[in-house]
Amino acid sequence: MLLFAATALAGSLEAWTYTDFPADGSEVSGTDKWESGYGDDPWGGYLYNEGEAEEATWVYPYTDYGDDGSTWGEGGTHDNYLVHDAVSVSQGTFSVLTYITDDDAWGVVFGAGDRDRYLFLVCGLDGDRGDSTDCPYENMDVPGSALLKISGKNAELVADGSGAGIEQSVEAVTISMNDGALTVEYGGGAIETEVGADFALNGVGFFAYNQGLYEDNGQYDGNATWFREPILSWQDDDDDGVPDDTDNCETTSNADQADADSDGIGTACDDDEPAGGDTGGNGNGNGDGGGKGDGAGLNAPGECGCNQSAPAGGGLVLALAALAVARRRRG
Repeated sequence: MLLFAATALAGSLEAWTYTDFPADGSEVSGTDKWESGYGDDPWGGYLYNEGEAEEATWVYPYTDYGDDGSTWGEGGTHDNYLVHDAVSVSQGTFSVLTYITDDDAWGVVFGAGDRDRYLFLVCGLDGDRGDSTDCPYENMDVPGSALLKISGKNAELVADGSGAGIEQSVEAVTISMNDGALTVEYGGGAIETEVGADFALNGVGFFAYNQGLYEDNGQYDGNATWFREPILSWQDDDDDGVPDDTDNCETTSNADQADADSDGIGTACDDDEPAGGDTGGNGNGNGDGGGKGDGAGLNAPGECGCNQSAPAGGGLVLALAALAVARRRRG
């Protein structure tokens, strides 16, 4: 089930989530816009704790497929990912819950395009020596973690992790993007790097390498990599219900997105627009005396805003009225 929700936690808006993984072990790849990079391992869904409060459906790789002699981008075991197009999020987060019982390699995929994708890769379990760990990327500590950029057949190390894996427990992995700053948080660790302000988190999913529930001979293994509750959220700094990706006033609440002069900056935060919040003017009625907005000021000489051709008699009447008031006061 695809959900596009209107509200979420303060400071964010849920953009996309997926909760409808099959409960009976049937295939996920090729259904509901989920696509895998390795055709021999289609991934499946499983209902855990059925009928209990902790009931949840997880997705997992079927088979323990390790090194098959291929490399990245060749459609082999290095490409055993399950990815969904989801929606584009430039400022926000992608989060997913994981449960890892195998000691080989798994990861979270994001920013996946036709040839490129980012992969947060973890090899081994925390506390293990890594002697039996099968890791698809050689230039990292095992157990350990790394952020990779996969471009075609090449894997580029973007940032090294803490040299620790993740424990055998339910852990959240969260990838956050804010104006080009990328942060990956997992367990007790974090990776920070810069990827460019135009980067988007769409194309999200999961990765596994020799982490399936069954051996490649069909024998039940019992250990695997499990994922559930993938969520993409837009950042909403001002809590006005408009994602920062499209908000014309990111830090000033303006749910109506009014933009009187159509310059792309909302009226609520545009110093050049009337009603922008400035109460001070320079006396010419245009409110450009340094404050925010256009307060009505006094008219400068020659800018009275009145009808300059009005009959002189109007001025005489005002003068006589003023004289009468003055005489009454003296009396």
